[in-house]
Amino acid sequence: DYKTSICKDVASGTETIIDLPKSDVLQFFTEDGTKVSVRPSGTEPKIKFYVEAPGEMGCSKCYKAACDAADKKVDSIAKSLGI
Repeated sequence: DYKTSICKDVASGTETIIDLPKSDVLQFFTEDGTKVSVRPSGTEPKIKFYVEAPGEMGCSKCYKAACDAADKKVDSIAKSLGI
């Protein structure tokens, strides 16, 4: 419950304090380490999405393949969100 800053584990019933600064940002973390942040624009009437997609780049020659894989991941997330 972000209004009361209390996190309740529904499986065990334990409660802990949510110690986070107040902000207008939502962050979602996926099993593969991808992070999606969502926040309102400070200057325009729109919502901004930021995606961090993890990947590996074994050498400088692998840069293009790593970028292509990240772009594919971002496109997949955008499609699933309907944006």
